[in-house]
Amino acid sequence: MAERKPRRPRASAQKADADNPGPQDTGDTREGAESAAPQARRPATVRQPTAEERAESAFDVISVYLHPGRENVMLIYVLYLIGLLPAFGGVPIIVGFVMALLNRTSSDGVWASHYEYQFRQAAIGLLFVIVSGILVVVLIGIVGLILTFVWWIVRSVKGLQTASREDPIDDPRSYSW
Repeated sequence: MAERKPRRPRASAQKADADNPGPQDTGDTREGAESAAPQARRPATVRQPTAEERAESAFDVISVYLHPGRENVMLIYVLYLIGLLPAFGGVPIIVGFVMALLNRTSSDGVWASHYEYQFRQAAIGLLFVIVSGILVVVLIGIVGLILTFVWWIVRSVKGLQTASREDPIDDPRSYSW
């Protein structure tokens, strides 16, 4: 019995020009398979942005989150929550702390209370973690670490809710929730 050779699809005999770009590659390997829909033409007047223009527009998007204001405050609260995940090792908390520290003096009104609240949250949270870490030796530190974790989440969520309403923190110098 003779072996059959695999058949190769025939090359298209159509001429490709500007008005008829030719058959589309539809993945169909049958002979004579062509696209049913003609390809739409792209307008010739579309100008692609330069690298400098793309960089400027990206910076405009990012700069909203770096200057004092609602977006920056909410970003810091989100960083504080993400920093609790073990995969990040607390790095987002450090970044949020530095952002709160830098913007604390340059903001006013509603956002100044949030930056003070965030700064104190990080400082007090660090103190609680150090004390609880030392007390782990006598097993009461585990309870302290759990309470610090809950305290951190409650303060971050409370801050996010208050910032989304654009209200100031009632008592930013408080140790409580």
